[in-house]
Amino acid sequence: MMVDQPMGANGIVHAAGGYGPPGGGYPPGGGYGGPPPGGAPPGGGYGGPPPGAPPGGGYGGPPPGGFGGPPPGNFGPPGGPFPPPAMGPGGDVNTTLPLVLSIIAGTLCCCFPLGIGGLVYSLQANTAKKMGDMATAQSKAKTALIMAIVGMVGGVITFTVVGVIQAMQNS
Repeated sequence: MMVDQPMGANGIVHAAGGYGPPGGGYPPGGGYGGPPPGGAPPGGGYGGPPPGAPPGGGYGGPPPGGFGGPPPGNFGPPGGPFPPPAMGPGGDVNTTLPLVLSIIAGTLCCCFPLGIGGLVYSLQANTAKKMGDMATAQSKAKTALIMAIVGMVGGVITFTVVGVIQAMQNS
């Protein structure tokens, strides 16, 4: 069967060959935003208060109850009187600083023996800290820190002396 005019699934003949009513758009003659076919509902349409709503619209005041007032004694100053973080029995041991300084002494300052020694001691201090032996961790971290600082100072002195010697040879 051959159809000379396109027909939609709803049985309407379409002049343009597409879907929908012949006038185009939905609903016919209106489109979105216009009044519905029976006219506008009483009360203002979209955005108006629903039937039986209190006059004035909106959400009204806050709900009863809420979160209550501020705590007694207010909130305190910024950074307030919070307790310091909990520390071990001998205090906290910084094992990161000796580790970083040992790496710097061994690589940037080219003082490998002291840099590697400080690195070993700082790793031992970190292990002792994890095991809970704070006295051993503190002594090993102190040794690692001293080795790293001596290695960095020695590296700076060595670079300075070598630089002065090269400058004197070139002139």
